Amino acid sequence: SADLAFWVIYPGQNTAWMSDKGRGMYGFDASQPLNRDLICGRVHPDERATVHAAFDRACVSHGIFESEHRLVLPYGKTRWVIARGRCLQDEHGNFMELIGVTIDISAQKQADLQLQIQREEMSHLNRVALMGEMTASVAHELNQPLTAIANNASAARRFLERGNIDPELLQQLLQDMVSDSQRAGEVIRGIRALVQKDKNIVRSILNLNAVIADTIRLVSSDILLRESVVTTEMDHHLPQVEAAPVQIQQVLLNLIMNALDSVEALPPAERRIIVSTRSLNGEAAEVSVRDFGAGLPKDRPDKVFDHFFSTKQTGMGMGLTIVRSIIETHGGKITAENAPDRGARFSFHLPAVRGDSKSQAA
Repeated sequence: SADLAFWVIYPGQNTAWMSDKGRGMYGFDASQPLNRDLICGRVHPDERATVHAAFDRACVSHGIFESEHRLVLPYGKTRWVIARGRCLQDEHGNFMELIGVTIDISAQKQADLQLQIQREEMSHLNRVALMGEMTASVAHELNQPLTAIANNASAARRFLERGNIDPELLQQLLQDMVSDSQRAGEVIRGIRALVQKDKNIVRSILNLNAVIADTIRLVSSDILLRESVVTTEMDHHLPQVEAAPVQIQQVLLNLIMNALDSVEALPPAERRIIVSTRSLNGEAAEVSVRDFGAGLPKDRPDKVFDHFFSTKQTGMGMGLTIVRSIIETHGGKITAENAPDRGARFSFHLPAVRGDSKSQAA
């Protein structure tokens, strides 16, 4: 196969043999004499020491060798490979040679990279779609500080026009304007963080109770417009978790917006959603979003996580798939079930930060 390179290294003679296809994979001429240093010299500089160490361990222990690394060819091309080898001994137990094979996995790595890019793009599109659904809340969040700035500016102008200037009052008006402008800036930065692409995502220690409170505040106007009520039941001894804030907020937004959609057909008095948290013996933090809508498919509630499955006429069926991917990437798990009386409950848990024994107060 064109993806396989066979080779033998003879340490005693400081020579090596490699198949013709192997020489092509490593970028060696057909007549070029080979040895261990030349072969290892093709390994990417960042991984060369690790590969050398694996070789040495195999030689000392007379065992097997395996390494996944990159090759850098003379003309600059990079290949991803897996090299596997075994040490052979003579009848006296002396090390004779290291025989092995190198497998080119560049195509697989490229496919994995493309899949990751597609996942990140879908995640980004999901967040953009969420912001489209939350236009009322976004407008409200920006309108409040901007209106306050305009009112304070008008009041300050009136004082100046009348010549009745109270320095202390003017100072307070200006300070309020600064505070409101900072609040508007925070809203814009939050929106920008949600809709920007997943580049250099940084995880941090999170208080999930606080993230939930911020998320509910972000959709508060949509909740009011839909004549719904969202209540929280927080465990104030919830362990902290290590996660990407934007991605966890994306998970919560998906679950809360889905819950709002599910109760939309009910009379306003019955449009209830409960968001709760609890500690799982201090080992994990669990978040549940429970609605009182029509519920999930009875035969298989977890079908909602499948690609392109949607209970909405206009839904793409990707939101919950992305939610599950985010939670599993963080080492957690998400489940969906029908609640005992009616409605659905989505629950996810994330592992607690190691050594975290502190409680969180929301």
